[in-house]
Amino acid sequence: MLRALLTAAVLLAAPLAQAAGTTVAINDYTFTPGTVTVHPGDMVTWNNQDSTPHTATSLDGASFDSAAIVPGGKWSFTFKTPGTYKYHCAIHPDMQGEVDVQ
Repeated sequence: MLRALLTAAVLLAAPLAQAAGTTVAINDYTFTPGTVTVHPGDMVTWNNQDSTPHTATSLDGASFDSAAIVPGGKWSFTFKTPGTYKYHCAIHPDMQGEVDVQ
């Protein structure tokens, strides 16, 4: 019984594992870096440092869609499946980027 309580205490005190993270800055109508490489389970965060709303929307329209990220706002998505995910800003379609999950 004591061993079970000690094990539970250790598990509760241990920090929770967090996914690795990568940040993409949105500034001057550009995603920087334009291409990021991550591993399955990694999180990508888009940080809007621009003066207008933007989105991070997959070109297939189904993989991910941030909706509008307001100036100063952030949005994160965890990529679980390997592949190449091309995306754009749905408001400004010339803004494009890519997430490679390897």
